[in-house]
Amino acid sequence: MKPAKETEAVKLPFETGEYLITWQVPDRKGNHVGIPGLLTVEQGKYPTGILYGDLPIEWLSEGATGVASFPQRHTFDVLTGRLSSGAYVALMNGELSYSFPGNGRAVGAFAALSLDAFDTSEHRKYASIELQIEGLESVAGFAPISHVKMPMKAGDEPVWEATVDKDAKFAWSAGDKSMTFSYDYTVRALDGYEFRMAFGPVLRLTSDEPLTVVDWWLEWVRPLRQLISLLTGAPREVRYLLAVVAESAPRSHRDQVFGWDITHLPVNSTRAAVEEIRSAVSLAGDNLSLLDLLRTWQRQVAARHPLFETYGAMATAADQHPRSRFLLLLQALEGSYGFEYRAKHEADKEKFGAKREGVIARAQQLLEKADFAFINKNLRREAQQGLDSALADLLKRLPDEVSEELTKSELIKAVQEEDTGKGTLPLQTALTRARNTLSHGSGSFEPQHLAVVADILERMVRSEAIRLLGAPLDPQERAAKKEAR
Repeated sequence: MKPAKETEAVKLPFETGEYLITWQVPDRKGNHVGIPGLLTVEQGKYPTGILYGDLPIEWLSEGATGVASFPQRHTFDVLTGRLSSGAYVALMNGELSYSFPGNGRAVGAFAALSLDAFDTSEHRKYASIELQIEGLESVAGFAPISHVKMPMKAGDEPVWEATVDKDAKFAWSAGDKSMTFSYDYTVRALDGYEFRMAFGPVLRLTSDEPLTVVDWWLEWVRPLRQLISLLTGAPREVRYLLAVVAESAPRSHRDQVFGWDITHLPVNSTRAAVEEIRSAVSLAGDNLSLLDLLRTWQRQVAARHPLFETYGAMATAADQHPRSRFLLLLQALEGSYGFEYRAKHEADKEKFGAKREGVIARAQQLLEKADFAFINKNLRREAQQGLDSALADLLKRLPDEVSEELTKSELIKAVQEEDTGKGTLPLQTALTRARNTLSHGSGSFEPQHLAVVADILERMVRSEAIRLLGAPLDPQERAAKKEAR
């Protein structure tokens, strides 16, 4: 007996796997020749192509005894082909290599599969994209079904009803870009034996000026993935990416984009999955625009803000060593503080410089030449602006439980026990000393102890990033607090 067919909220036009194809390969005369081969698009791998047959090899000498050197490599912007099914592909930003006369291989950063033929010389531009990223429902903060009805006791009418919330969607616009969030759904109810509904979150972005796949990815999709990962506290996958040339195009004519970090496994929303992913932000509850958050993220990156440059890449990375996480997170916090208070630091720097000049002038009159040279060389030339200040400023703004967690950690206890000064070493100073110990290689700490503190630091960084994105105090505090188990 066949198992019941899964009801999918979102159906993609193409599947991952291997396709027979005829590649359109540029020759040395400015034309294109058809070369048979294969196209492979899989999760976790770059799109690749295999070419067989009479390849346009560059010969050092022509004729029956022609000579050529291998491998021969050629970069390309676009390499196109037609699948045996009749569909088309454009392999983008890649390299074509020939290992010997009858065998070639192509690797691209992206591949787009389409029902429409591609131009062989330039990237296709798209007015909009559609995508799904893990955790979108948790960030959105609302469910697609507003009301359900079912029999609760004997004698009730045996009717099951589900009312779809027509307001369960967002629409934002800013400048020449617009964004919508909604739930796509599929209903299976016509066979007389089962009734199913499946919902999946879908995000759509539209640009007045059409963009290539590469530009959509670099400028919008990758930052969006980093943002969702930040808001939900863990790396999140891009589940699929579709591109539309024009909004008026039929739904069937959506190009599907393949890349190494696109899974092509659309998810159906479930309450268990939504509750498992804890988002610091609820767009509905906090009255926030995802498009505004994303544009602010882009501006911070464009301004080279240290926190976003440092943590942006970390947000979508997994399996980092605790030592690396610990150091990078502290670097992000220190850089963020320095970036935000750079005007004050410049004023302090000028004031310190003037005071230093006075001290050096007096020291030159009072000290022997060797003593003066030592003082002049080793007296700091700029006002101190260190990690201590950054951490002290942040800890004052975060909930008290963050400081309590750090104080109870084995790492902080170990650093404070080593201190021979009077009183208890301040929390921010203990963290700074731990950082210096690791940075200078003068000591080490247990990885599991570093991991505990790194987890706390990551929540601190997330809270700071959410503040810098313009979110109110409640999401900042949610990000900083430990998730209840």
